[in-house]
Amino acid sequence: MITIKLLTSPTCPYCPRAREVVRQLAEEDGRIIALELSVTTDEGLREAMKFGISGVPAIIINDSEVLLGVPRIGDLKKIVERYRYN
Repeated sequence: MITIKLLTSPTCPYCPRAREVVRQLAEEDGRIIALELSVTTDEGLREAMKFGISGVPAIIINDSEVLLGVPRIGDLKKIVERYRYN
C-alpha cells in the first residue's frame, strides 16, 4: 500500500485542485490510501512541522517525499510508481 497525505488549508485557492488530483489517483488505484489533513488541525500542523512544510497544498508520499503545489496526475502517478515495490 502507498499512503498519500494531502496537507490543505480552508483558505487555500489551490487545495481543491490538489484534492481532486489525489482523489482521482486513489480512485484509479485501490492500493493507494489518501488522507487529507488540514493544517488548521493539530494533526495537520504536526505533519507540516515534521516535514518542514510552510505552504499548502503539500503532498507527502509514504512519509518519504514531499511535493508542493498541484501536480499533474500523470506526474504524480510516475512518482507513486517509484514507491510501488519499495
